[in-house]
Amino acid sequence: MEVIPIPEDTETKCYKILLIEDDQSLNEPLQYALHQQGYEVRSTTDGREVVRLLDLTEPDLVVTDIIMPDIDMLDLITSLRLSRPQIKIIAISGNTHLLRLAARHGADHILPKPFRVGELHALVKRVLA
Repeated sequence: MEVIPIPEDTETKCYKILLIEDDQSLNEPLQYALHQQGYEVRSTTDGREVVRLLDLTEPDLVVTDIIMPDIDMLDLITSLRLSRPQIKIIAISGNTHLLRLAARHGADHILPKPFRVGELHALVKRVLA
């Protein structure tokens, strides 16, 4: 897990995002891109860390891949909806069937892979507005 600190001169509310993506080649650029937009971002590629990071970071938004090793993300989305309804959830996946399931389980928005970073930026901004 890597934490990228936010710039000290940020004047707007700093939203906290937990990024859950097991593909390191996607995780790192997404984390960097969200940080560049002024968000405090924590990320993991390890499904076993997800619950601990949720407790540690108390995120405003979770951006998560649906297919993760060592954790059923659909169950986690359902659990978050029941226990922490204030947390917004964006589900990402290349599998459209799983994205539809994620929406039924309580994801606020879904984003099919592949996507452009600008699409994610716009969706995050809209979700946190």
